[in-house]
Amino acid sequence: MVIGLALFSWDQKEGSVLDIKYPETLELADSLLNKIYMTHAYKENYEKEELIEINYEDQILLSYCDMTKVSTLGYEILVLIIQEKEKIYLYKLKLQLLDLAKKIFELSKEERKDFFLANIGIFFKKTSERKILLLGRAGTGKTSIKKIIFEGKDPKDLMYNPLEPTRGLTPSIYSWLDLQLGIFDSAGQELNILLDDENEQIRAFENTDVIIYLFDFPIWVSNSLNIINEIQKILDIIKKKSYNIKLILFLHKIDLMNNTSKEKDLEDIKHLIEKKLNLPLYFTSIYPNLIYSIYNAFYEILSRFSEETINIKEILDNKIMDLSKVMCYITDRNNSIIVQTMSNDFNTMLINHSHKLIAQLNQSFEDMSEEEIDHLIISSSKKLNIIMNNLELSKFNIKNLITISENLSANKLISLAGQIIASLTIYLYYKIKN
Repeated sequence: MVIGLALFSWDQKEGSVLDIKYPETLELADSLLNKIYMTHAYKENYEKEELIEINYEDQILLSYCDMTKVSTLGYEILVLIIQEKEKIYLYKLKLQLLDLAKKIFELSKEERKDFFLANIGIFFKKTSERKILLLGRAGTGKTSIKKIIFEGKDPKDLMYNPLEPTRGLTPSIYSWLDLQLGIFDSAGQELNILLDDENEQIRAFENTDVIIYLFDFPIWVSNSLNIINEIQKILDIIKKKSYNIKLILFLHKIDLMNNTSKEKDLEDIKHLIEKKLNLPLYFTSIYPNLIYSIYNAFYEILSRFSEETINIKEILDNKIMDLSKVMCYITDRNNSIIVQTMSNDFNTMLINHSHKLIAQLNQSFEDMSEEEIDHLIISSSKKLNIIMNNLELSKFNIKNLITISENLSANKLISLAGQIIASLTIYLYYKIKN
């Protein structure tokens, strides 16, 4: 329902100055802020406070400005952005925004940010906050994994266009169903400093729920003992400081392994890790036919904290449990995959191709802002069918359901998608009422 909340002011020299927004991923173009400012300025009613309603693409913007203070303080504006389809709640949201805005603008600029963040729960459903720290040597793929999982980036693009190395400790905030995730990406070049410097350890490890340590297969082959020593150092820090942190290992880039000995090599590594460290180990890759390994790993990690992730995955599993060669997944507003499932016999080579196709279609639909496309069906002569449904569940940070089958007819796949949507909708709205 509510897409975002933002506080900004207007400087005669600089133009719009964004003071704070929520969520962090909220995109606010300068042209949009200019439109809001100009709407207030055009009315030139300096005798009272003003709450205006602006239609923008498929959104409604509720914008508050106390016009009586403009002559002394300039334009200070609080704007709430909602989906147009949720206009039924408009009256209630206006009252809530008026109340919040009056309280915010009574405070000094230094106090507003904390008060803003403390009161976002008025408009956004309560979420659990979790912190995940990504550790590993330079070039192991930490940032690429973050971009793929939480920002919906195309794995193939990242394979052929490497990212710039991370510097320092870089935090990013993401919404994930009922979770608010802080993902802290670390510089591989500075790993040794972090593991030896107590102040750096406190900064990185404090309030962390999960540490994911990445090492790739080439590094393991040449430096397995050093890798084990680094992991042991992390365990020692956790124990010494009595941190309640779960340490999880990713053996990444398994696509670089020799296929003839791969199964045995993975088994040997798993056995050694269990013997030496007794830690959870996931085998991962962003290579097209192995990309599902990344999503499955994060599903298992995040399901420790997210009840919604578990329950939605169970809905998908139950619907396809008796089917063959079927896959389905659900995306959020950022077009990131939040839950996926598939039959054991599904052709994994199709996964990355379908992800990329859906990403391209999403962009096309967003560019066609005036068109409301509820679903799309793609069929091939070889019985491959893909259906993309717009779920219209933005209030739950859920966007699309994609169902894919290598053998079901289009009609049967439509029926399957309908059953999933019905079960998902019943579950989510029942959860609200209770």
